[in-house]
Amino acid sequence: MMISLLVFLAGCGGVQNKSDAGSEQQEKMVSLKIGILSVPDILPLVVGIEKGYYEQAGINLELIPFQSAVERESALQAGHLDGVITDMIVAYLLKAGGVPVKITSITSGVVPSEGRFGIASAPNSNITSLGDLQGKRVGISHNTIIEYVLDGLLEQSGLDESHVEKIPVPKIPVRLEMLMNGQLDAAVLPDPFLAFAEFAGASVVADDTTGDNLSQVVLVFHGDVLENKFETLKRFYQGYVKAIDDINSDREQYRELFVKEARVPEAISESYTVPVYPKPSLPAKDDMERVYNWLANKGVVTVQIPYEDMIVHDLY
Repeated sequence: MMISLLVFLAGCGGVQNKSDAGSEQQEKMVSLKIGILSVPDILPLVVGIEKGYYEQAGINLELIPFQSAVERESALQAGHLDGVITDMIVAYLLKAGGVPVKITSITSGVVPSEGRFGIASAPNSNITSLGDLQGKRVGISHNTIIEYVLDGLLEQSGLDESHVEKIPVPKIPVRLEMLMNGQLDAAVLPDPFLAFAEFAGASVVADDTTGDNLSQVVLVFHGDVLENKFETLKRFYQGYVKAIDDINSDREQYRELFVKEARVPEAISESYTVPVYPKPSLPAKDDMERVYNWLANKGVVTVQIPYEDMIVHDLY
């Protein structure tokens, strides 16, 4: 009986130690919280979580969904997030507002063909070119990548912003609805909204898949994270690359997940192309300086922000 009792206690001790080891492993996990919207760029984050790549790297990656970019950036500014997927316009605005953020990589837009934004004209409007937009009502959101794309596309065709009447419609679904109802002559939209508008009878007057690189989406992290969790971010990008490799090797395998996470409209869910995701890289200096000069010329940013103050090297 004594021997049996000792064996039983030893067995119990072994189970307890295993549990303690599991708890210890959990305690060693480093938390990263990234604010997201339902956009195509989040797929490598979702896949990396499902495959366990970030967990294997010792990271508890939490994706925090938001209904609007304003709410997301406010949460980052308040210290509730470590990073966000956003665009270079927002990155500069955060920096100019005193939030110590830096861009760690591009998530789409390494080349112009990635991450399409464009100008769609209303069905039956007979607007088929940028020239046809003279004096027309174009739906945008002011001081955002949407307006930046419009101005850039006009400039590439030798036109300026006075060529059109800019109508502020901040919410993309509302802008799309107004376009399809003929309340706007045209609207600037990102994919998949642009693809859906075209499917529903709108015409794509121009897009940014050629010419200057206008619509880069980037991953931005707060300065505190860069200072205190730099090695963690290195491991994060190792998992991120694994997820990208998985997606790019068989994109159709991830169609259902992509449609769900990016909220691709059901009408185009079968025909819409699952994108090829680029390996992590930093935006080019010329592309970033073009964004900064646009903001400065509009008077939105009034402080000098050098290129090197906006990027982080040596993470991948």
